[in-house]
Amino acid sequence: MLRSFALKDGSLGGKQVGTFTYDTAALQFSMTISKEMPVDDLPLSLEGFAAKGKYELSHEDVLRWIKGRICPPGRHNIREILRGNGLREYDEFGLLMVTKAKCDKDELYIEETTI
Repeated sequence: MLRSFALKDGSLGGKQVGTFTYDTAALQFSMTISKEMPVDDLPLSLEGFAAKGKYELSHEDVLRWIKGRICPPGRHNIREILRGNGLREYDEFGLLMVTKAKCDKDELYIEETTI
């Protein structure tokens, strides 16, 4: 099953800056950065890709982006964090859903869309 999300930026009034997808069967992430957005308006976490002309991000690129937004698996109190968020084990996608991809680095967040 493919889950699709709008990637939005709160600093731009919730403007969509891309799309984020997760294939639950293949356990694969992908992301597309909007080419309509001026590179300078993108958050730093996406600006580096767009500045290099990379608007279609691979699973590895997206996973690296996700890991920068969630608690690392080796965090001291990770078991309590997982339990407190209803997760039985460390799962990048599960943690991303709990936070809606929000973090203290920028104002990006995701909203699920229907395909």
